Amino acid sequence: MRPPVHLLYAILFFGITTSGWAQSTAPRAISFSGGYSIPIGKFASKQFSDPEAGLAGSGYFGELSYEQRFSSWLGVRLSGSLNINKTNADPLIEQYSILLPNRDTYTWQTDVTKWLFGSVLAGPAVYLRTGPVMLEGHVQLGVAFARSPGLSVIGTSSTGRNPVEARVAQGSTKALGYGAGGSASVPISNRLRFQITGQWIGSNMYFKDVPTYAIVGDIGPIKSLQSKWRFIGVLNTGAGLVFEF
Repeated sequence: MRPPVHLLYAILFFGITTSGWAQSTAPRAISFSGGYSIPIGKFASKQFSDPEAGLAGSGYFGELSYEQRFSSWLGVRLSGSLNINKTNADPLIEQYSILLPNRDTYTWQTDVTKWLFGSVLAGPAVYLRTGPVMLEGHVQLGVAFARSPGLSVIGTSSTGRNPVEARVAQGSTKALGYGAGGSASVPISNRLRFQITGQWIGSNMYFKDVPTYAIVGDIGPIKSLQSKWRFIGVLNTGAGLVFEF
């Protein structure tokens, strides 16, 4: 008995589409990557007098991404990332030491937490295959969240006079986030690829009513709530694995 025509068409269509994906790539992929995080712009500024200065240093990041590919060159990318960056407390010490007599007699103790900056972003992605190398580029939009560091500085003079104690509490916020980046990957096996990545992520964030506290000698305690806009930007470079299915 001859098979129905529509069944032959279905088999032919399936064969064409699967062979097309085999020549390009699987329609879906999950990737894991991590590496080095570099603060950029005012986020990296060490000028404590600048209200937008982030006092941030280098750190590391982790990212998980899902890709849905509509063709060999176009798709959509959803990613979640977390950056952990060091905080430089030296500008806070300088801010108070310039007010002190005999500043060379002071020893300083600091207790500083790290910046946390994360995002959940989505957007279009484009692909280009050159031999075994798959190149990918994307732009994304979504939500970003951050927790500013807590800083504590205690200064003690060998003269026993004019002690210093200053604290800045942690603050949390979220805002619109956006990013752009790309990757290059090479196959390890039929469904597994090794990739190197680079991505910029940024967000203009408002930290509201962050408590501060200071005592400088006989002055204080001075307590206040500070509200500041800060543009947080990071450049992430790293490597990871891509699982295609």
